[in-house]
Amino acid sequence: MSGMVGIARCNSYKEGRVEDEVRRCIDLLGGITRFVKPGMRVLLKVNMLSATPPEKAVTTHPSVVRALALLVKEAGGRPVVADSPGPVPYTVSGLSRAYEAAGLAELERKGIVALNRDPAVVGLPHPEGKLIKRLEVIKPVIESDVIIAVPKLKTHMFTTLTGATKIMFGVIPGLAKAGYHAKLQTGDQFAEMLLDIIGALKPVLYLMDGILALEGDGPGLHGKPRPLGIVMASADPVAMDVVACRITGMDPMTVPMLRAAAARSWWTGRAEDIAVAGVPVEDVAVDDFKKPEGVSRDARGLDRLAWYQSMWAPVVKQALSPRPVPGERCTGCATCRRACPQGAVTIVGGRAVINDRACIRCYCCHEMCPEAAVSLEYGLLGKVIRRLGWLGR
Repeated sequence: MSGMVGIARCNSYKEGRVEDEVRRCIDLLGGITRFVKPGMRVLLKVNMLSATPPEKAVTTHPSVVRALALLVKEAGGRPVVADSPGPVPYTVSGLSRAYEAAGLAELERKGIVALNRDPAVVGLPHPEGKLIKRLEVIKPVIESDVIIAVPKLKTHMFTTLTGATKIMFGVIPGLAKAGYHAKLQTGDQFAEMLLDIIGALKPVLYLMDGILALEGDGPGLHGKPRPLGIVMASADPVAMDVVACRITGMDPMTVPMLRAAAARSWWTGRAEDIAVAGVPVEDVAVDDFKKPEGVSRDARGLDRLAWYQSMWAPVVKQALSPRPVPGERCTGCATCRRACPQGAVTIVGGRAVINDRACIRCYCCHEMCPEAAVSLEYGLLGKVIRRLGWLGR
């Protein structure tokens, strides 16, 4: 892969301003007609992690989706929005609830875009995949002529960053995502799967909502909204995420998807090789963007312990990864139990209880909790090692 990233400033979600800046950054790539032809059914794959309102910065903002949908229609395409939120049942009612909460249902009521409510799932062979040879995906994926992905710029407890290279995981239906966490327990394994999905589906364009990003312990409600005031467009998801790293002060090689992409020769591994048009990165970069606390700031931190890692990997994982702990806000709704790929969560006395031995530290419970009731806590050994700086500072 090799692509340019267009950047435009946008400090507000006011519809007119967003329309102008979305058009501006896509025009830097040649305009929407480069990607959409008359009569095409265009899937707008948004980030709708959960049934969460837009001001929480957990989901793609409806103003960005609106602006993109209008451009698609201008080019003669028929935009359809789809996603499969992890903690929400992949049913008509579950999808409707998520669309309403995320502010997307209003776009449908205004006739701007159609929303997928078909819960059908289809098999998709991918013999070229490095790790995944077959996918079960939501039906709109195969019904569309082209896919445009609309990620939100967010941190992620498991992958450090969630943006263009992770957004297509949302085509895996509902709680089926938990199965991938169970099978692919390391960040590097998970990254290979994400790249296989990109290779199978080949979105033609990515439009990133970085107007209000999410920093800290994302990608859910434990993260904190952070104004960045940008929108970005690219045909290359790796290039887009590398630029997102530059803007937020992250080392791209600490993001497992970008490391894996470099190993596949999808990019050179040098951030300076990514071409940028529009607003220079230096003009929008920040130096105080908060990284996830549960992820080593040096993603290869555990490699410093490699001399015993293979023998003690289970012990290392339990001791040096923060464990999820349900807190007082827990209502016993069982969202975490349904999301857990290992069956490590039970509901006892109206509260979630997590079996630490069974927990694989995928943090689905932390990510999906509608009450932000699950915190992440290091054990004594983990606290000591972090204090010593052996896992990065």
